[in-house]
Amino acid sequence: MATKKNHTAELAKLAADVPGLIDALEGEIAEVVAGMASLKKAGLIYATEHWRKGADGQPKYFYLLYPQKNGEPRRRDYIGCDAAKIEEARAGIVRAEQYDRLAAQHSALECRVRRIADALREARRYLAGK
Repeated sequence: MATKKNHTAELAKLAADVPGLIDALEGEIAEVVAGMASLKKAGLIYATEHWRKGADGQPKYFYLLYPQKNGEPRRRDYIGCDAAKIEEARAGIVRAEQYDRLAAQHSALECRVRRIADALREARRYLAGK
């Protein structure tokens, strides 16, 4: 009897680790989702910055240039030369970049979940002897 137990001891140990690992993965996904929601709530700006030169030839007027959509003229938002508005716009651009990185991380985590679920289904099938 003891020898049979030794054959499956490693399997039981691995199986015991699974719930904790699943909880950790769920926590990681929740953290990413919360970060995305926070960034979205603060405001995302998907544009690039553009400066127009003043009379002295130096950059003076700040604009946001948005990606062009088919059949529409390119959107340009005038921000001006107010430092606070410029920093707010730049922060929105940075948040959009961070949001996209988190979205890619979320997608990778979801893919991992699907692959793990497939592997566990396969392991259950083997254990059942089917």
